[in-house]
Amino acid sequence: MGQGLISDDVINQIRDRVDIAEIVGQHVALTRAGQNLKGLCPFHQEKSPSFTVSSSRQIFHCFGCGAGGNVYTFLMKLTGAPFPEIVRDLGRKVGVDVPESSGGYSNDVRAQLGRLERLNAAVGAWYQRMLTEGPAGAQARAYLESRGIQLNTSEQFKIGFAPPEWDGLTKAMLKEGFAAADLVAAGLSIPRDQSSSPKTGASGHYDRFRSRVMFPIVDLRKRIVAFGGRVLGEGTPKYLNSPETPLFKKGHTLFALEAARDAAGQQQTLIIVEGYFDAVALHQAGIRHVAATLGTALTPEHIAVIRRFASNVVLLFDPDQAGVRAALRTLDLFVNSGLSVKVVSLPEGEDPDTYVRKHGAEGFTALHKAAPSLLDFAVEHSLRTAEAGTVEDRIRAVDAVLRILQKSAHPIEREERIRLVAERLGLSQQRLIDRYPALAAQDQRRPERDMKAPSPAAGPARLKGNPEERDLAHLLVQGNLSAQDLGKLSPEAFSVPAYRRLIQCAMQHLGQDGRLSVRDLLDALIQDEECGTLISELSMLEQHYDDIPAHIAGCLETLERRGRERTMGALIQELKVAERERRDDDVHRLNRLINEMRIRKAGVAPVALTSAVKE
Repeated sequence: MGQGLISDDVINQIRDRVDIAEIVGQHVALTRAGQNLKGLCPFHQEKSPSFTVSSSRQIFHCFGCGAGGNVYTFLMKLTGAPFPEIVRDLGRKVGVDVPESSGGYSNDVRAQLGRLERLNAAVGAWYQRMLTEGPAGAQARAYLESRGIQLNTSEQFKIGFAPPEWDGLTKAMLKEGFAAADLVAAGLSIPRDQSSSPKTGASGHYDRFRSRVMFPIVDLRKRIVAFGGRVLGEGTPKYLNSPETPLFKKGHTLFALEAARDAAGQQQTLIIVEGYFDAVALHQAGIRHVAATLGTALTPEHIAVIRRFASNVVLLFDPDQAGVRAALRTLDLFVNSGLSVKVVSLPEGEDPDTYVRKHGAEGFTALHKAAPSLLDFAVEHSLRTAEAGTVEDRIRAVDAVLRILQKSAHPIEREERIRLVAERLGLSQQRLIDRYPALAAQDQRRPERDMKAPSPAAGPARLKGNPEERDLAHLLVQGNLSAQDLGKLSPEAFSVPAYRRLIQCAMQHLGQDGRLSVRDLLDALIQDEECGTLISELSMLEQHYDDIPAHIAGCLETLERRGRERTMGALIQELKVAERERRDDDVHRLNRLINEMRIRKAGVAPVALTSAVKE
């Protein structure tokens, strides 16, 4: 079965009926460049087009950011939708039926999801009408004006108003034909038997959101999946979000990410704030690569979503202790994630909303440029604690700093920061280094509570390895290797793991005549984590060879020679050990093997050797 329980036959049938150039052309302006099409990459900011689409191979590749894949990969990366939904949408367009039992959802669940999508859209429109029409929304309109939210911004984010009536929304939606059970499932209504309050409406339900400015929470597919509300006047809680529903998972969703995705992709940076108003105010100020958390800490799922659109993250939390703790809690998530993270600290008493209204986008840009990395921010926080505290506080702070630095996968980075910390605290750098083993032992005794950080996102392949390996891999994917050439390939001859994976997979797609099915190889590897980017780049790479058969023969000969040299080196090292340990039988055997290799290399028998190595 394919991804999401959809059969490979259905996946392949849909892909074969779709033209990737037509699909990509709906989102990117493409122009003809030889056999391929080129345009500006939708996944990063560039001035010269490096995004290439091949109609003949039905794949795309960006030589700037390394994004690559087939039509499914393109739409998943562009929309954020899961694989089964992409297959289903494309299937509808090309007339291929995807069985309803496919994709991991039952018929009943899929039907409920459709009803909840329609319900949320109707509720969002109703909240907007309550804000803009009549006197009921006057207080909310005045409040938005006091917060500096302009009318066009309010319309852009579909901001609305939940009236104070106990069941105003419930009655309106029931009148429109929606079921009470779906209102409850969407987290919009609460049944009477779940409430200790006697003030429930005649419908037997009351509204979750009352007397609040309402913010629709939109996912990457532009669907309203939930709502958040800010209370008007005095009341608790100040901010209230929808509960988790079949459509909405707080740990997977960021407010305004759908609105920020294009700017984040162009700048390769996403700013994370804590509140709706912070995000909306920054967007209004022209800083559009901003999204907000939904009252929860960032999760590994958030990090995975962020990496689709950006390689840099800016954390912009409130300057109080809660904001500092929120930033520090993200350290384990971001460390070694492949994302570069900075922390912007606002002046005391400011939040992103008030700061940007006072100082504009220029003021924020200045703060951003001066912001420290998350690692430096965490180290600085611990150092301030050490400098201001007792001896015990200093010891605890030093341990905290060392634990922070242990999280970095870069030894040079760790060493430089240890030097700076030692200078700052007036301690010996060696003493700090000596403290590492004791901390490591303590940490091993602790229960494992840390969430695993996501692996770094794949970037441009940049065709690593020596020229012979690169050229053979390129000519393989281009279909230029004969059956005889393929018979001489060995994965072990390649030094780069991605090349080895490519050769191993190629060996599994040889026909009865020993030839490679390049299309089958592309289909098998285009979404492979290890070499998907590599194979899309090799497929698109245009490189000239004067004499292809001769070049292939030369590359194969070079790889074979290097393999012999590695084998000879290993045997010589093994022989040295055997001679030191006086293992006579092994010495004799290894001398014989080395001598035979030298005979084959020279073509003549060498002078008899008592030992193949010199001490």
